[in-house]
Amino acid sequence: MNAIDIFSAGAHTAMSGVKLSFSEADLEATVSAYDPALHEAPIVVGHPKHDAPAYGWVRTLVRDGATLRAVPDQIDPAFAELVAAGRYKKISASFYHPDAEANPAPGTYYLRHVGFLGAQPPAVKGLRDAQFGEEEAGVVTLEFADPHPPEEPMDKPSNTPPKREPLKPDAVDFAEREAALAARQAKLDAREKALAEQEASARRRAHVEFAERLITEGRLLPKDRDGLIEFLAAQPAETAIEFGEGDSAFKGAALDWLTGFLSTLPQQVDFAERAAPEQGSPSSKGRFAAPAEAQVDPERLALHGRALAYQEAHPGVSYADAVLTVQGA
Repeated sequence: MNAIDIFSAGAHTAMSGVKLSFSEADLEATVSAYDPALHEAPIVVGHPKHDAPAYGWVRTLVRDGATLRAVPDQIDPAFAELVAAGRYKKISASFYHPDAEANPAPGTYYLRHVGFLGAQPPAVKGLRDAQFGEEEAGVVTLEFADPHPPEEPMDKPSNTPPKREPLKPDAVDFAEREAALAARQAKLDAREKALAEQEASARRRAHVEFAERLITEGRLLPKDRDGLIEFLAAQPAETAIEFGEGDSAFKGAALDWLTGFLSTLPQQVDFAERAAPEQGSPSSKGRFAAPAEAQVDPERLALHGRALAYQEAHPGVSYADAVLTVQGA
């Protein structure tokens, strides 16, 4: 691609308001100092302060008398069409001041970027970003209004819409590979989701079986079954804990410790079979379940049995009245 005019020698006023004068010797020094290996100046739209899409890059600089020209490289086709259609009326060059700390070649005005001013930039995916630091000091930006057209313009403006070239084989192959990769990724995502659902279902079945076992052993009341299952299901399996010393030390999954702890709780309900007491004895009335370690007052147990017997003999009498009656007997 042919060179484009980006700047000229003479007196200029920077966008910051500073008046500067450039000689042809200054331009020659800028040309000599430019090295893409030090800093490759991007071709951008406007003057971005941060990272922005680069629609091309400056391969080299040349001086034509009092004019500084840039040889572009890797120009985006959609951007080239807008330039050819005259959508950008001004070109503005931005330089690092010779004394700027960020200047790749101190002592000269080094080209920072070339900005095209005018139209809305095209939305093009895959463009390499131009890296700019925030508010870099020592940057001089000057507009080059109504630039001289290059010796051979990129494209002559035409009233007819530009022809779209068919995709080249490489582009077709790339699109096919992208589609194949996307399909493969979708399958992997679906497989991973199904596996996660299976693991969650298996964990829930294990929680249900554990709760049922605690109920069978009398360590958990049936009313607490659903709450325990949901609580266990909400605990992350990968959470690890470590505490204690010696024989009481524990290091492992928090869920394992919790299930082990629940398995050692004392019985709340005793389902063991016992021989029936003799009919009429005080203990034949009012039997109830109590924890294995619980202590029961024999006198109160006998009172409870007599009250129940009185209720059976006198239907309609409340338990409280029966207790008062047998106590006074």
